[in-house]
Amino acid sequence: MYRSKEQTSYANLITNAIGIGAPLLAGAAAGLGKTHGYTIPLVTSGKRVAICLSTRQLIAQYMESDALKAALTLAPAATVAVLRSRREFDSSKDYREHRALALAAQVLVVTHAAALIDSFNPDYAELRGRDVVLFDEADLLADAADLRSTFTIDAEGDTDRDAILRRASHSDNPEERAAASAITYAIAHPAFYKVVGFDDDGFLVLKHRMPGRMVKPLVTDCKRVIFTSGTLQVNDRFDYFSRAVGLTRIDPASRHIDPVIHGALTVEIVEDEMADQQQVEIILSAARPCLVLTTSHADAERLGALLKGAVVREKGEALVDAVARCQPDSILLAAGAWSGLDSPALRWKTVVIPKVPYGEPTQIDHQQITHYIDSKVTAIRRINQGLHRGLRTQDAVCRLLLLDPRFNRPELASAIPERFRTSVQTFAEGHRREVLSDELKRNTALKLAALKRDQNRCQWAGCTVDQLHMLEVHHTRPLNEGERPSKLADVITLCANHHREAHHLMRQAN
Repeated sequence: MYRSKEQTSYANLITNAIGIGAPLLAGAAAGLGKTHGYTIPLVTSGKRVAICLSTRQLIAQYMESDALKAALTLAPAATVAVLRSRREFDSSKDYREHRALALAAQVLVVTHAAALIDSFNPDYAELRGRDVVLFDEADLLADAADLRSTFTIDAEGDTDRDAILRRASHSDNPEERAAASAITYAIAHPAFYKVVGFDDDGFLVLKHRMPGRMVKPLVTDCKRVIFTSGTLQVNDRFDYFSRAVGLTRIDPASRHIDPVIHGALTVEIVEDEMADQQQVEIILSAARPCLVLTTSHADAERLGALLKGAVVREKGEALVDAVARCQPDSILLAAGAWSGLDSPALRWKTVVIPKVPYGEPTQIDHQQITHYIDSKVTAIRRINQGLHRGLRTQDAVCRLLLLDPRFNRPELASAIPERFRTSVQTFAEGHRREVLSDELKRNTALKLAALKRDQNRCQWAGCTVDQLHMLEVHHTRPLNEGERPSKLADVITLCANHHREAHHLMRQAN
């Protein structure tokens, strides 16, 4: 039923959580197969469950997924329905009939946005009546509440806040009515964590600095809530996510499951800032298909203009449509493709991230209301999600190119899974640069990885030197042979004396 021991462990974690209890944080690395791991237990449980996905595009993919087909084969009597938005129907009558059928289904599938609306308007999706509510890609939930704006109303060029609220409160669209209700309440009950104003696109916005206050009604009133994602942890802890969504307690069974072996990844980080043309040359020489993850559509278009023949995801274009335009030898430049990009027909051999994907500052009434720590955590999550675009199968082989020297910052190190930090990483070394004379560039990260592997001890037979300042890293293939990727297996920790002895022996051998 499940393809690996780790996927089975994840499925068992979900199975054991079907019942009443504190919120469960079920972390699992991308590529492990979370969708199978939670769909089969939930659909076959016979319980009334809700599955919350981040976008409607992902819902469309989910409804056609092998995971759902497998679950319905095991439980053919189970009913699954998607709750759609009022704007998708021509009349209120059609919408009401659809909503009644959707809410009667055993398994209800909704977006994160619908769940947030339900937190203020419990009649919208009636999630509180479900036995289990699961949030997939749950790390995006805080973004949905805090960074993407909590509730918005199109001002339609109007600047009269009261008039906008009156119009929205009588709208035929339940989302607009819920937004008007929430904004009106926020104005009447001001607090430091609530900001009401106009954004740069002309929308009236209610934004919560503390998104947990939005999620709290669901967590408090639902029998069981499960949050699952590949990046719930930051620095191997759930603390940041728990604070972001306002969790005061979690199920002690909460944990992150990382596959022991799942694909092979090599990571290369540049040490110097690169011009666009330099990045283009590296991308053109990379193995294909090649996925270039950009932080904006403007960046994708700029690089795309230099990469003749590359596929550039257009603004507003669904990821699945951009991928459909690709061939096995294509280069795809895509903004916003950190998650939600699964392309069975294309297995990316190279993933390129040209710029550290820090989160953009959020502004209301021209005032910034987000902080650097939020931006840093966003970057860590996006890097982790991005590298897993190339690790969708157990036998995947992918090269990750990070073309921004800021990727070397220690604070971003946790974005690379532990299993790739020491034994699989490669580092571009040995290339020459002009200083006052030629010098061979070395990578500090490689040295640190070797020292950690060798437990800070000289590896020469019989040597016991373990003082850090006396240890060096010896390349078994001299760097003067030219630029190349160096694997951890190519280096060994030696004390200064034995390092020189090693080079003496190498010269004699030649």
